Amino acid sequence: MTVIAQVYRGVRKSDSESLVGLRLDDTQTAMLLSITRLHCKLGVEHGRASTTMERRREIIEEIQSLRTMRDDLIAEWRNNSIS
Repeated sequence: MTVIAQVYRGVRKSDSESLVGLRLDDTQTAMLLSITRLHCKLGVEHGRASTTMERRREIIEEIQSLRTMRDDLIAEWRNNSIS
């Protein structure tokens, strides 16, 4: 399991923004936690045996949208912290 997690992190790290060096306030942290919670709920729904293939495709699209939203927020915060 650890090897899989390390490989996954390595792949995702190049695709997403990093939080390293950013200081987030409570609102920013709450926004990221909200995205994370929704992502987790969608992951659970995707894993259910009763979830249709059509819904699974929708879930994958929603998760990709959440990832994009997260990355955009982090990029914005990073740009604001440099200014």
